[in-house]
Amino acid sequence: MFFNFARFFPQQQQLDSLLADPDCELESILQADNILQEIKGMGANKFADYITKHPEMYQRMIKYIISVDDELIDKKTQIQYPFLCSEILGSQNQKLLDFLFERPEEEIEADAEMIRVSLIDQFIGFLDGDVFNMTSAGYFSKAFLAIIKKRGFDVWTQIINNKQIINNLLKHIDCKHIAEIIEKLITLDTTQEFTEETYINERKALLQRIIFLMQNKYYCSEIVENICDILTEITSKNMSCLYYNNPDIVPFIDQIKRPELLYEIAIKTQKPQPLQVLINLVEMQSKESKKEEDDEVIHNNEKDYSIFENIIPKLPQNLLSQRHSAANFKNSNKEQVQPFGLHKIMLLKLIQTFVETNDLSIIEALLNAGLIQVLETICIQQQSNNQIHIITEKIIKSILDLNDENLTEKVFELGQLIEFIINYHVEENDKKGYIGLLTSLSNYLIEKSYNKLILQHYKDNQQWFIFVKNRLSNINQKEKPYLCNVNPKAKQEIVDDQESDIMQILQKYNEQQYGQQSSGDQQDQNKETQQNEQDLDTNNQQDEEGLEGDENILMNMNDDQVWIEENIQNKKQNLDDEVKGNIIQESQQVTQENLKEVTTKDDSISSFFNHNLFWKIEYDDQNAEDILNKYE
Repeated sequence: MFFNFARFFPQQQQLDSLLADPDCELESILQADNILQEIKGMGANKFADYITKHPEMYQRMIKYIISVDDELIDKKTQIQYPFLCSEILGSQNQKLLDFLFERPEEEIEADAEMIRVSLIDQFIGFLDGDVFNMTSAGYFSKAFLAIIKKRGFDVWTQIINNKQIINNLLKHIDCKHIAEIIEKLITLDTTQEFTEETYINERKALLQRIIFLMQNKYYCSEIVENICDILTEITSKNMSCLYYNNPDIVPFIDQIKRPELLYEIAIKTQKPQPLQVLINLVEMQSKESKKEEDDEVIHNNEKDYSIFENIIPKLPQNLLSQRHSAANFKNSNKEQVQPFGLHKIMLLKLIQTFVETNDLSIIEALLNAGLIQVLETICIQQQSNNQIHIITEKIIKSILDLNDENLTEKVFELGQLIEFIINYHVEENDKKGYIGLLTSLSNYLIEKSYNKLILQHYKDNQQWFIFVKNRLSNINQKEKPYLCNVNPKAKQEIVDDQESDIMQILQKYNEQQYGQQSSGDQQDQNKETQQNEQDLDTNNQQDEEGLEGDENILMNMNDDQVWIEENIQNKKQNLDDEVKGNIIQESQQVTQENLKEVTTKDDSISSFFNHNLFWKIEYDDQNAEDILNKYE
């Protein structure tokens, strides 16, 4: 048949037939085809029972794992056997791992017991050498991590009895595989049942030693990277509980909270790993902590960033530091560009993390240190680095979204944001990568025109109005049209957009129509629409200030532009049909007159401001459709 069920339902006949032979050797089992999946799966217990009855085979398994290439003879002993043995122990076979620390219930001979007791020492003896093969280190690490996972407390007992084990681990900490073992020993992620002794002091001492080692051997990049990866993993696990601090990791966090040391090492080594640890420390401050007192859960929402106050002012200027060890390269425009580097990208992300804390004192310190000027400089220097532009945009928007008068003023005054956009968003720079950033920031400032804190910094700037009217409007007309003229928005959003256009015309009609009515007619109209006006006033109360501000901006932008206000009232179902028909007929006449005036105005006026800022009211669908058809 075409479908092979054996792939999903492995058979045990092969292992059973091998173990049935009383003279079966370990090598005979390892040489069998596809035997690994059977040993790791349904045949795990049978294999473990057989090996524990023959400790000398267990001893040979360990020898294959820890032996270097020169000590092995052929390809099978160099490649196949070490791999299979490490995979078998790495599969966390409970019986095999328990055999390293506990005597089995079945009685065994004295010689076999001596071999069993020496197995763990033989295995850990791999660390005694000054150097070792990286492949063998990987096999050793895979098996050792499985032992820690199942018997973590027993491993620490072995370490306490043999102090040299820790020294050997630290001796090889420049190896990534050994660094992973140290991380697991500190966090002690084990499934073994808790004992009275958790070795918390010994684990804290080990963490202190690796931090001291990084501080004094910062010149070794492998040591710095591996130790920082350990610290990153510890801090990440502390945040893994989402809101509450991980009680198993909290004792180690205070030892890691040394931002000045981490920042100093990051600057000396130009490595991104110390900065990632700093980012985790900042993010941890915003997590909610939990304390339990008398069966009561107390949530502590206080955020203290005081430990970072000494490094914050130093961050912006280090983005401009020169990398003398990095050679320049030519970009597609044949221009010499210095590589920005992963270190500076991580430094930029650290600044973004500080800004996103929304702590006003931190953001003010960054702005006083010239953050906006530095961001503008690196965006121009690294014109093709999209990652820099994206992070810069997020930083600026995050600061302005706080609506803080002091911070907003510093962004525009110290950073000269409006002048920066106008000076660099010119036709000569159309092929520069930062044009997209400038366009996005320009549209963002226009959308925020209802915010007086932002508006006051460009409302009287004639150069800004010319830029918006000409260059920005032309770019938006090219970039914002829908593909195939299909609006991807939801149906309700489309209706809202149509509403904002139609209501502009009908609002002016209402003003003219009801403004020319006689006093008697006006009183009748007021009686009929009194309830609708009350509803309308309630809906428009929150948006009146934004509407008035936008009208003033448009009048200052161009005196010959006319903004036709929106205002139509929902007709009650019991309105007189004759009155409704007259209003619709007159509305169409006035609309035709207004269309002549509207079509002569600048079509790009709709791109200047966000129509969603204006109030919306319900209207009759048929009337609106007729008016829209005439409008088109």
